[in-house]
Amino acid sequence: MDTQHRVIAKLLVLKDAPDHVIVAHVQAIGVTAARSILYDEAIRLRHTDQQAAMDCITLMKRINALIRKREHN
Repeated sequence: MDTQHRVIAKLLVLKDAPDHVIVAHVQAIGVTAARSILYDEAIRLRHTDQQAAMDCITLMKRINALIRKREHN
């Protein structure tokens, strides 16, 4: 498993984690990198594993919302 797939696996494990845990992990790898990695993986999986692709998109949207929320505070 290459580095990008390990990062994706670690991010997807967080899909049900509390907000503060997601924010901490995303900040560690970079917000833009996390969103980009999840988006690219969703595109890659869209025809082979639609549930995993939707998980990527859902987590990406959650990250976006959390970052917007933190920027307003």
